[in-house]
Amino acid sequence: MLRRRLIGTLALLAMLPAGGGAGAALANGRGRHLVVIPKASDQLFWDLVRQGVEQAAADAEQAGMKITLTWRGPAYSGDAEAQIRILQSYTRPGVDMILLAAADRTRLREPVRAAVAAGIPVIVLDSALDGEAHMALVTTDNIAAGRLAARELARRLGGKGDVMVLRTLAGSASTFDRGRGFVEELRRVAPAMRVVADEFGGGSPGDLRARAAEMLRAQPRVDGIFTVNESSTDGMLRALRAGGPGGRTTRPVFIGFDATPFLLEAVGSGEIDALVIQDPRRMGQIAAQLALQFLAGDRGAPISLSNAAPVLIDTHLVTRLNMADPTVRQLMCLAC
Repeated sequence: MLRRRLIGTLALLAMLPAGGGAGAALANGRGRHLVVIPKASDQLFWDLVRQGVEQAAADAEQAGMKITLTWRGPAYSGDAEAQIRILQSYTRPGVDMILLAAADRTRLREPVRAAVAAGIPVIVLDSALDGEAHMALVTTDNIAAGRLAARELARRLGGKGDVMVLRTLAGSASTFDRGRGFVEELRRVAPAMRVVADEFGGGSPGDLRARAAEMLRAQPRVDGIFTVNESSTDGMLRALRAGGPGGRTTRPVFIGFDATPFLLEAVGSGEIDALVIQDPRRMGQIAAQLALQFLAGDRGAPISLSNAAPVLIDTHLVTRLNMADPTVRQLMCLAC
């Protein structure tokens, strides 16, 4: 269930500089230009976010709003420099609003502040951003998602055993919070379990697969594994299939994150015990709805501020036992 913890934003107009951006669009009657900057172009997750954004834009156009939608992101996750260049290239007249999934919560702070100072409001989705320049955050409840994974792993291992965690990049708020929630909850519910490895593997699939293989070689007797996103789960699965950890008769319990056909097939075959899956379409749709409501002049539209509680979207646990559940099947329907 989506938990909306929102406050009004009537004062936002007064905070925006006069001139370009949304105010100019309203004044000259041209369509609104919404720019979306995802973290990456190599993950199915962002394709699903895009579906949600496009649905919100289509709904708004049916209601009579003219919209230009631009979608442009880095080639792979974690390329904060590319994101900064993209954001700076769209900090210009003719852009009315930006949706940003920040690859690095610190490094994107100043470019966002500059965009807002130029009269272009920014809504952040997926990953939190430092600072208070952006007007809203729409994200998965990532700490709760990590806790969910920890409880499932502890249950399957009976509260005992050695565990390792494969993360992506330290600057990515969403995946960092998942790892944090996992480690904290594991200590709470299963104090006898040990986290014997907790490592950042990088942003690209190749880097994550290589780091997964290194971790498996270093911890050949590990009992449980948690990976924090699509790329890290994919990399760990491929490393396990390639032969690690060897010299054992049982495989480690594996809790992954996000859903692709490849990963869902592994749940069905038993190679992955469970996936924590998000609702990326819903995330993209809500973020775009908030942006378009604002651009349409609906100043009473509820939008959370950066120093208030974000819009949080819950996650679900997918296992072989519940893959046929209608709610779960809808979330797993990658081509819907």
